[in-house]
Amino acid sequence: MTSESKEDERKKRSLWIQRHIQRYKAKLGFFLGAALITTVCYIPPDYTNVSCDDPSIRRPYYSDTVSVPVLLSVGLFGPFIMMIIFEWAFPPEVKDQDYSFRRGLHRSWSYVGDLFVGGLLMFFFNDLAKIATSEPRPSFWSLCVPNITEEQCQQPYVRISWKDCTNPLNLPQRKLVDAMKSFPSGHASVSVYSAVFVIVYIQQRFSVRNNYRYLASILQLMWALWAFICCQSRIWDNKHHWWDVLAGALLGACGSYVTLNYFSNWFNRELPEKAIMSSHEESKDEARKLEGR
Repeated sequence: MTSESKEDERKKRSLWIQRHIQRYKAKLGFFLGAALITTVCYIPPDYTNVSCDDPSIRRPYYSDTVSVPVLLSVGLFGPFIMMIIFEWAFPPEVKDQDYSFRRGLHRSWSYVGDLFVGGLLMFFFNDLAKIATSEPRPSFWSLCVPNITEEQCQQPYVRISWKDCTNPLNLPQRKLVDAMKSFPSGHASVSVYSAVFVIVYIQQRFSVRNNYRYLASILQLMWALWAFICCQSRIWDNKHHWWDVLAGALLGACGSYVTLNYFSNWFNRELPEKAIMSSHEESKDEARKLEGR
């Protein structure tokens, strides 16, 4: 098999995956949403192992600089508004198509759907890692203040569950459980995931428009700065250790690559629909040939 035929096979396989993901995207989103709700609400970590003399888990508790509503609003609604404007202002260079605002709105909604479903997939793995590692947050001791004896503290590590917490701040159970879910950082994964997704989108839309390259660079820098602030805030708010943030950022970047490659086709508006239809017809022909045999 030549290199060209291998490349053709790779493209056909990628198009086949994209076609089926788009066909079942809504069902996949419902399944991932249900799975994520299950892991977040009903499968808490049983315990965490801590050392009484570990200063990294005895830091004070601070509120979030970037709250969860702000994170999700910027990560989802920000790209949607930007894509509506860009899809209308910069239509694809296809002369035989009437590219209206309505079509741009539809495509923007489709891209945000890709962002949302891919984000559910990424965050599902994020929460599985949190449950599996059950690492205490830097402010764990301030939130929990476990009811343990000095004799227990003499041991290298002490096993503590949320039930062992004296809970001086009168926090609900989910907050005490969340204090044992430091690795990896969810804020870092979500912010980097959405930032990489939008940065690639801007690059694809402005790559052939030299008059707007400075605007594209400024917008990309703003999204990169947003991701950096989100990541850094998790450290100075004593929500995560630096390695939690690094792992979350890497997970977000990997999740964005999967979404771009298998969901959004790298925002190629001109060719993918025809290519997918051609691939669909080829798969039908192959099926007919197999039936004939």
